Amino acid sequence: MGEEVGEVVFVRRASGLVREVGPFSALSIVLCHVIGGGINFFSVQASVYYPGANVPLAFVIAGIPTILLGLTIALMAIAMPRAGGDYIYITRVLDPTIGFLASWCFWYTEAVSYGIIAAVDVQFWGLSVWTAGLALGDKGLQNVGLWLMSDPVAWLAIGFVLVTIFLIVGLLGLRLYALIMNILLIIPVIGSFLTLGAFASGMGVAKAKWESLFGAGSWDAVFEVAEKYGWSVEEYGIGKSFVATMQATVPATWAYIGFTATAFVGSEVRDPSKSFMIGVFIGTIIIAAYYVVVSWAVYAAYGNFVSAYTFVTLNADAAAELASRYGMTALPSGMLPFFAAVLVHEMGAVAFFIAITGAIWLMNDIPAFLLVCSRTVFAWAFDRFFPEIFAAVNRYHSPYIAVIFTSIVGYISVVGTVLNVQAMLVDTTVLAIFRYLFVALTAIMFPFRRPDIYEKGLKLEIAGIPIVTIIGWIAFTWWTYIFWFTSTTLDPLGILVYMVWEGIGMIIFTGYYVYNIRRGIDVSTIYKEIPPA
Repeated sequence: MGEEVGEVVFVRRASGLVREVGPFSALSIVLCHVIGGGINFFSVQASVYYPGANVPLAFVIAGIPTILLGLTIALMAIAMPRAGGDYIYITRVLDPTIGFLASWCFWYTEAVSYGIIAAVDVQFWGLSVWTAGLALGDKGLQNVGLWLMSDPVAWLAIGFVLVTIFLIVGLLGLRLYALIMNILLIIPVIGSFLTLGAFASGMGVAKAKWESLFGAGSWDAVFEVAEKYGWSVEEYGIGKSFVATMQATVPATWAYIGFTATAFVGSEVRDPSKSFMIGVFIGTIIIAAYYVVVSWAVYAAYGNFVSAYTFVTLNADAAAELASRYGMTALPSGMLPFFAAVLVHEMGAVAFFIAITGAIWLMNDIPAFLLVCSRTVFAWAFDRFFPEIFAAVNRYHSPYIAVIFTSIVGYISVVGTVLNVQAMLVDTTVLAIFRYLFVALTAIMFPFRRPDIYEKGLKLEIAGIPIVTIIGWIAFTWWTYIFWFTSTTLDPLGILVYMVWEGIGMIIFTGYYVYNIRRGIDVSTIYKEIPPA
């Protein structure tokens, strides 16, 4: 697989990857990775999982350090544009052991989220079918949509199909991959503007719109059923609890995961200075602004109704009772596009477009997750700290073994998601923040630990102090605060998963450290050098 040990410290003298990603694709990868289930699904469900939370504020609290970290990542990516993203930055600046561990934990986050997205997306496609049936007056089509939104068997089967489709595309190289992502980006962007417009038009008239669709008294019926099964304004009302708001940074943070996605394909990015600033930094600002505005808009339009209805849909008995009152076989899932579509249901085409927007945003996550996961595995292997076969590339310049491996994990996580979505969400988020802390520490020390690399990048300073250091320090302290609040949401099983996963990671890293030394490879040299492009 590799060169002769004495000739080169890396697996090859060249990565075999090709620079196919320009500024627009760099932005597309980030937007496609990030905007999806976190805002369209869990932004609504957070009002139930964290009673009394101010969800828009949670997006602000998580969004500010995310933007700051996005700037530090962009600056480090410009200086070190290589596959693997912050695995490269942490190992070359801070410490190889910490870098591998942080990357190992984040890879778990990404790979598991890959399955979460594939399974959850089926519910959004179900909403699209239901909305189409609504527009056409077709009860059968509406029932198919309700089945897709409520049946775990459908989530499993179609989730597998989605993983398979992007596995095949991923094997054909990044040029085609990026083109498809760019095309798929345009539709949901338009739909997001329509979604904001729907919420703006519905402020003050949401009850009337709801009852014009579901019948007189249907609005109050939601509150009646919700209260019967334990919901109350005193406990679940918006903004009742700061602690709950901080805990709601779990889905908020999960919704932001992937803002560094373009950095992971660093070896495949053209014009790094422009592409990383646009893709990672500007992209993160766009995402944060959209998240805060649209999450505020749904609660501004509906108020505590969002929490009450979502509470009912998450309680099987309550959902069955309300569905019976509505004369329906099941209830549409509580999700952001659903609440928007209801407000414009008289305009069938617009309602359908809004519904399908949620499905496409979520589907777009899948190819971006695959990019991040496969390039991370590729980077480990290229450094000789994972089986070297994973550094192999095919004639389309795709790290195909890493792509296949990631997809296998994706299939497994689809199954896990069907069994328990929320537990997997919490577990992956804490690991993501764990990694953010080390990224921020790396940014702080970057100009001083590796001035030779820093001088080659984009040097931004205030009074002689590097911007990357200042912003890194603010991000680190802020993420520390969120980290401890987020940790309070863990259960013993989640902690056990961390213990086992991190232990496995350290076995792999230590084992390859010893193995490489015995092969005569200067391990210290590997992490002093930037891998070849």
